[in-house]
Amino acid sequence: MRFIIQILNRLKILNLSHSQHLIKTPNLHSSSLEKLILEGCSSLVEVHQSIENLTSLVFLNLKGCWRLKNLPENIVNLKSFETLNISGCSQLKKLPERMGDVKSLTELLADGIENEQFLSSIGQLKHVRRLSLRGYSSAPPSSSLISAGVLNLKRWLPTSFIEWISVKRLELPHGGLSDRVDFRGLSSLEVLDLLGNKFSSMPSGIGSLPKLRLLLVQACEYLVSIPDLPSSLTCLGASHCKSLKRVRIPIEPKKYLYIELHESHSLEEIQGIECLSNSCWKIRVNDRNHSPNKLPKNVFEVLFL
Repeated sequence: MRFIIQILNRLKILNLSHSQHLIKTPNLHSSSLEKLILEGCSSLVEVHQSIENLTSLVFLNLKGCWRLKNLPENIVNLKSFETLNISGCSQLKKLPERMGDVKSLTELLADGIENEQFLSSIGQLKHVRRLSLRGYSSAPPSSSLISAGVLNLKRWLPTSFIEWISVKRLELPHGGLSDRVDFRGLSSLEVLDLLGNKFSSMPSGIGSLPKLRLLLVQACEYLVSIPDLPSSLTCLGASHCKSLKRVRIPIEPKKYLYIELHESHSLEEIQGIECLSNSCWKIRVNDRNHSPNKLPKNVFEVLFL
């Protein structure tokens, strides 16, 4: 037994993925464990309080543990904790009260959680750099009901994201976002994924984000125009936006700019293209069936594949 304990104390990675009969995590006491992987443990209902003893823990993966309702409050005592993956934990009620005090926590993956109380508790996270809230519905494997419901983020998202000034990557695809959401507070944001949302005009504040490099709005089928893009932008993904008519190029674009407009059949105008004369740029329409008759003459260099 002592030998086994000695081995456990030297472990850096413990992978118990898909342990179908695991109801409660083991009583763990290890100063060396860095990664604890419990993905797909569909019977798991409790994470043992001893998790606070894992002083070197950096990564905790609970993806698909759909019976789990609570995380232990003492998880906030982990000083090295960086990444928490709770995607698919559809019954999780909320984050621990002081989760926002964990300065080391920089990545939260919480895809498919539609609990409004849980979503409200995310607002306390002021140190997270990457936040993923993909809106797929994750029904348990035993369920015969396959739901295509989306996460209605407009119920809980703040009017302004001023508290999330540290976030560098924000993923909110298929989130039911309204036109009224204001992104002005995200001054550190570099990547914004808004794929598949239902807004008809771009949410406010995106044009004023000083570090935004990548903006994804693919499959936003009601989006009509994309104005006021930031000059920091290097890539815009706007494919399959079937209502999109106008795109405005950033006023002072970087030396490289790539715009993807594949299958955006209603495209009529690309404004500000004359500003790209000294830049390396590519606008890809990639649609043989698209008629460019309404595009201005100075867009003749646009590549149709």
